[in-house]
Formats: sequence, C-alpha cells, structure tokens
Amino acid sequence: MASKILVIAASCEFLVLMGILCAGLGCSAEQAISPDQFRPGIRSAQRLTLISANDGGHHLKLKWEAFTNNAPLAFERAALTRDSITSVTLGPDHPPIVKTFYGTVPSTIKGAPYLATTPDGRFAFVTCHREGLLGPEEGDIVSMIDLSSPELKVIDTAQVIHPWLGAMHPDGKYYVVGHASGFSVFDVSNGRLELKTQIEIGKLPHSFAISPKGDRLVAAQVTLPRETNTFSVHLYRFKDGVITHEREVTVDKRFGKFDKPFAMRFSPDGKRVLIPNGGGRASKGRLDDVLSLDMTLDPPQVTEVLPQLADGIESLAFHPKGNMAVIAGLDDVAGSAIAGFSHLIVVDLTAKPAKVLYHMPVDSFPEGIEFSPDGSLLFVQETAANRIGVFEVEGFMLKKSPFVLRVGHAPSAMGITSRVF
Repeated sequence: MASKILVIAASCEFLVLMGILCAGLGCSAEQAISPDQFRPGIRSAQRLTLISANDGGHHLKLKWEAFTNNAPLAFERAALTRDSITSVTLGPDHPPIVKTFYGTVPSTIKGAPYLATTPDGRFAFVTCHREGLLGPEEGDIVSMIDLSSPELKVIDTAQVIHPWLGAMHPDGKYYVVGHASGFSVFDVSNGRLELKTQIEIGKLPHSFAISPKGDRLVAAQVTLPRETNTFSVHLYRFKDGVITHEREVTVDKRFGKFDKPFAMRFSPDGKRVLIPNGGGRASKGRLDDVLSLDMTLDPPQVTEVLPQLADGIESLAFHPKGNMAVIAGLDDVAGSAIAGFSHLIVVDLTAKPAKVLYHMPVDSFPEGIEFSPDGSLLFVQETAANRIGVFEVEGFMLKKSPFVLRVGHAPSAMGITSRVF
C-alpha cells in the first residue's frame, strides 16, 4: 500500500469496536493496532530516514536595534549559529523521530543540494567550503558520517581544496566531489575516505550527476576566477574510479542555450538529464529555462526545453516511476520581506515533448528535494523556515501536508534512504 500522511483522530467507539473484534480473534486491541497510527501527524508506510545538512552560517539574525526607536529592519550574518546535521526517521506506526546535532559536521550551501548517502544507507557525506564568515569552523573538508551511530558520528574526514557538494556512485564504492579545478574520487568501501584519484580539468565542476548505471557523468563547469567565469556542460566516462573526458555538450539554437547550468539530474532509467539554467540564483529579473538532454542519442543531445519557469531554479527531483519531475523554483527576494517567495513546478514527462502541468507555492527557499523510494511522498527543504515540507503524491497531484519536519538552522542539502537504524 502506498505511503500516506495520516491525519486521523481515532474515536473511543472505534477503539472499543477494535477491542471486540480482536477479542473474537483471540488478540488484544494493543496487539492489533498501534494508537499512534491514528494520531495526527506525518506517517509513511515505508520506513525511511531523511538526512539534512544545515549551514548555520547562513542563518540570518534580526538585529536587536530593529526593535528600538522605530529603527528600520536590519539583519546581520554572524558566526553564532553552528552548522548541524539532522536525521528524521519515519514509519507507519510512530511520530517522526528527529535528531539534530550542532557543531559536529561543518557544512556549507555550495553546489547542488543533493546530499550523498551510500546505497545501503549506512553512510552519508557532507562537504564544507569556507568563503568568509560562514560558521565557527574553518577549512575545506569532507565528512563521512555513520548513520547507524546514535549521535551521527563523524568517522572520517578529508581535506579537499574548495569542495562543492558531491555525489555517490551507484556501486556504493566511490564518492565523487567536485573541487576547485577538477574531481576527487574517494573509495569508501572500507568505511573510510580513501582518495582513489584526482582528476584535474582546470575548471570547477560546481554541479554534476552520475548515471544510474554509473558509466557516465554530466557536469556543469565554470572557469575561475569568478570575474571572468564562463559556463559549459561536459560528458565524462566513469570506470573503476577513473573519470575521463568525453565531449562538451552543445545546444541547437532551437532549444536556447546553457546559461549558468546547475543542479542537473538523471532520470531513473538514465535516458534523460534535466539541466536547469540560472546558477541557482534568484531576483535576476528574467526567467530561467530547463533543458532536457537525451542520453539515448550518440552523441547525447538537447532535444527539449521547458522555457521560462522561474527567476531562479535551485533543484529538482524525478519521481521513481520516471513519469514526472518536480522543480524547485525561486522567485524574487523582496527587499522589505524577511523571506522571499518560491514555488514548485510539476512536469509531465510522459508527454512528448515534456510539458509543465502547474506551479504551486512552497515556503522559501526550497533547497534539497526528494521523493520517497515508493514515490508516495515528496520532501522539500525550506531553508528560510528551517524545516522540511511534506507533500502527498497522488498521480501528478501534490497535496501539501499541514505538518512539517523541524531540522537545524538553514537546511542546505538533503538525502534519503529506506534504511532505518
């Protein structure tokens, strides 16, 4: 049965009836059914765990002067809120079990907000790329976290020059990180971060995706320094921990162009890559496209475009069935507003070409976005609100739950696993 968000208040009459029925069957009402199944809140028939990495340095605080003498609203960015990591365990018969630990895992919002976990759900990986005052810790670092430990213990770290958020290879052996001038590939099969190879390409792969088969990699690259950046999309081959360049992806003018491509993802069958434009930034005064790369062609080519979706695009998720995608859109950040505005874009991928079905509001700012493995729930990090929003999925329809999952301050990347410890 598909997972559901159960918002049910069990009546006394119902429980009495269940007791009578169970008596006839030789069991107690307590054995037959858990009262928690009929309490209000978020439930999932499929047991799963969400992992949220939170960038405390992105937590904006209202200056106290704003409360005195009719002073104008003013905010400050200070290194007073520590980075944190949160685990959320969901199931059919209990309320969400949420644990947040501050000051143990350095984290930054750098790169696509997809947090990597091993396929067996045992380990998670978080990167920290320090630029200026973003938290109490200093240094560029990758952390490996043991999700089976009660305190989400960091079991290993590695120094990487300006690491951006990484991706897990589907074989469960290799973890890949984009760094200032290439890729770092770590062998994690022994429960440690063991550097396998470093590939220098002279550019920063600030976001990338690995195919479900693990043989291809698509990367958005940018030249540095920032004042002279140029952006491009490239294909790579991946074999035995070694990444080799294949070709640059060009775009026929019928489908527009790559304009700061960012946060691409493969479809579950590996046949399509959706590549948003805009660099994950909002308030540009123009609307960004999403280009669709057909991986079944030789060479792969952009064959579709979803035009003018949002003023900024942060992330996207494919439904496990591959029939739809949900894109996290950023809108204007109003100067007089404490938080800006955002929305989700639902795309029908069964149509040819793919088409947008609808836009719907979501609390700001959507960062990580993931479907449950069975596809019945959608989770969206709401960074400005320090929480995860939950949506029930029925066909192509998203239905927002009135309940949320509270995590640490400024959630910046999210991963999901069906393993529960």
